[in-house]
Amino acid sequence: MKKTIYLLIIIFIILSCSDNKNNIDNNIIKIKVGYLSDFAGASAIAIAKGKGFFEEENLDAEIIKFDNGPSEILSMIGHEIEFGYIGNGAHSHAIKGYVKVLFPNGISKAEKIIAGKWTNIKTISDLKGKTVATHLGTSGETMLNIALKTAKLTKDDINLLNVNITNLANMIINKKADAVSIWEPHTKEIIDAIPNQYVVISSITNYSNEAVFISSFITTAEYINNNPYAAAKFSKAILKAMDYRKYNINDAVKITSEITGIDENMMKQEIDTAVWFSSSDLKNSCKYKNIEKWYNTQQKLFLDSGIIKENVPITNYLELDMLKNILLDL
Repeated sequence: MKKTIYLLIIIFIILSCSDNKNNIDNNIIKIKVGYLSDFAGASAIAIAKGKGFFEEENLDAEIIKFDNGPSEILSMIGHEIEFGYIGNGAHSHAIKGYVKVLFPNGISKAEKIIAGKWTNIKTISDLKGKTVATHLGTSGETMLNIALKTAKLTKDDINLLNVNITNLANMIINKKADAVSIWEPHTKEIIDAIPNQYVVISSITNYSNEAVFISSFITTAEYINNNPYAAAKFSKAILKAMDYRKYNINDAVKITSEITGIDENMMKQEIDTAVWFSSSDLKNSCKYKNIEKWYNTQQKLFLDSGIIKENVPITNYLELDMLKNILLDL
């Protein structure tokens, strides 16, 4: 009799656990996701929305456009969004503990320093004494710091202007700055407006041994702690989207344009502005510890430029163990 009772209890527990799991799996979780208005910042999120990858993971995702990573992080800290994308520059806020990095999206090739031909600036050394504009706290500032250091200059050697990315291209178009440190797609504004009056004096690809510009997907530590299931589901949906983008790049452009309203022709020009990761790429990067190298190199750049004051273990803000566990299921 006792054995029968014990057996019934065990069966009840198993069935209860199964029911709870099914309830969780069938529960639709509403999330808000921030994206930026370029192919790098919008594509994976738009694809996850357009191809139904969020729905496959039981997520009802509302996607919201932002002009830059720092404003996105402020919105996230204020509980207005749960997840988002950031470019390289905004990672300093993750290092400082404001947000958590889930995993990388790609490595940028988009950052450039552009000067007006009327200034006779031809090299980074020629920036000395000139007015240079960028958006501080973004990859534009990081790019500028690297270039100046290579030329044995500092920010004190230039007249540095902090200009929001939405108006940065206009600074050189309207001759209010001699040069700008900028990135795609905003470089296209310059090319279209003054096609014969600009010169690219440096690109991030010139500093491949010193710099790795990573873009990533983020959330907060609070959200992960309170909603680990949702964080894992979001990660799976985005990784599926990254796989789709990797092997269907032209269709990825079309989907991103349809979902976000961003000009399709503009995004076509951004296809080669980064190395786009797939889940397989990230598996290999975990295996060979490349992800740790990328984020450590990134942090060193922030430290050298004074954007952050001290080095911290990347495990403080990078959810690498979560990523490794999720990749096992893909």
